[in-house]
Amino acid sequence: MRELEYFFENYGIGLITLIVVFVFIRVLFKSNAKNYHSRWNTLIDNFSYSSEDFYKQLIEELQSHGIKNLRTKYVFLKEGNAFSSKRTYLRVTWKDYDYDICAAPFGNGFFISWWLLYKNSFWQLLLFRLPFVGSWLVKKLFPITYYKLDTASMFMGYAQSSVLKIVDTITNNKGIKALSENERKPVLKDIFNR
Repeated sequence: MRELEYFFENYGIGLITLIVVFVFIRVLFKSNAKNYHSRWNTLIDNFSYSSEDFYKQLIEELQSHGIKNLRTKYVFLKEGNAFSSKRTYLRVTWKDYDYDICAAPFGNGFFISWWLLYKNSFWQLLLFRLPFVGSWLVKKLFPITYYKLDTASMFMGYAQSSVLKIVDTITNNKGIKALSENERKPVLKDIFNR
């Protein structure tokens, strides 16, 4: 008991200060930690399927493309504010990109969506917060290059083709009409507009 009292007398304020600073930095930078490159969604009406089975098949399909350093994990993202329910997403990470996929029942159908996100570095987030010059500094020091655009597009292409292959497989097995060409196209964000 004396050891605990000694610890808090000597280190308590420093520890509390460190925790407050850590929480402040997380809150300050969390909102701009990611920027989306592209997205896609579809609702397959009058169709029921297991989200878990969809995710398992998608992981296998993504791994079949031979992309090195591809990581997958399940993440539980809030549907709204801090007190809202969480939804299970499959997160596929490669380089500075996160590909978040949602597959879930909705009404009488099955909804599938994905978001391809750029992860911004701590330094980008810090510079961006500087008044007046932050945005300009980020554009100059961390430009969006052809390489960044190309690698994001390559990753998106493989990931989207994998999602569509699983969608085609599960719908064909149940006699559901295939998605049209228009329904298969991802929506690209204007990435030059920061």
